[in-house]
Amino acid sequence: MNIRKISFLVPLMVLAGTCFGFLLSPNDPFRVDMSHRLEPISATYPLGTDILGRCTLSRLLYGGRITIGIVVLGCLLVLCFGTVIGLLISKTKDHKSLFYESVLNSITAIPPIAYLIIFIGAWGNGVFTMTIAITLSLLLRLIKLVKTRTEVELKKAYIYCAMTSGAGRIRLLFWHVLPNILTDVVEFVCLSCADMVLAIVGFSFIGLGLGDNVVDWGTMVSESYHLFQINPWLTYYPVICIFISTLCFHILGRHISSGGHENA
Repeated sequence: MNIRKISFLVPLMVLAGTCFGFLLSPNDPFRVDMSHRLEPISATYPLGTDILGRCTLSRLLYGGRITIGIVVLGCLLVLCFGTVIGLLISKTKDHKSLFYESVLNSITAIPPIAYLIIFIGAWGNGVFTMTIAITLSLLLRLIKLVKTRTEVELKKAYIYCAMTSGAGRIRLLFWHVLPNILTDVVEFVCLSCADMVLAIVGFSFIGLGLGDNVVDWGTMVSESYHLFQINPWLTYYPVICIFISTLCFHILGRHISSGGHENA
C-alpha cells in the first residue's frame, strides 16, 4: 500500500473510530460518583474521572459520536441537496440568475450563530436544532459554489459539442458537468466539516449547545477549563480530540483536491 492510500485511509479510519468508538466505552458516561471524583488514570477509568466522578474516556467517546455524527449527517444532506439545487439553478435567464445570486449572497453573509439563535428560539436546544442550523448555513454556501462552477463549465467547448449532439439540459448538468465539478464539491464539504466541528464545539462552549443530558466535546471543555490548574488533562483530552478530527477532515479535503488536479 503506497503512502497516498495510507494518507487517505488513516484519517478516514480515525473519523470512523470516533463515530463508533462509543461502542467500546468502558463505563456509563452519565454515571455520577462523587467518591471517585478527579481520580487519576486507572484500570477502571483509563483516562481518569471528572469533577463529578464520571469516566473521562467514556464521555470522550460519546462526545465524538454526537459531534462527528452531526457533522457527517449534515454534510451528507448538504452534499446531496446542495449539489442538485446548485446545478438546477445554474444557467437560468439573466433576471433569474441575478435574483438567485443576490439571495445567495445576502443569506450566506449571515453567520451560522444567527441561524442557531433563531432555531433555538423556535425549537429549543438540541441535536436536531444544531443539525438544522449547521446544515442550512453550509447548504447555501455549497449551492453558491456549485452554481458558480457550473456556469463556468457550461461555457467550455465540450458542452457545446454535447449540445450539438442533442444532449438536453438535465443530461448536460448531471452527465457532463457534475463529474467535472464533483472534486471541488467534495473538497469544499470536507474542509467545511472541520469548520462545522469547531462551530459545534464553540456554540456548546458558550451555552448554545445540544441540550441537557448530551455529551459533547464543547461541554467537556466548558466544564473543565476552570479546573485547569488542578487537572489540566480534563481540558487537554477534548481539545486533542477536536484538533485530531479537524485535522483529519483537512487531510481528506486536501487529498481529494490533489487527486482531482492530478486526474485533470
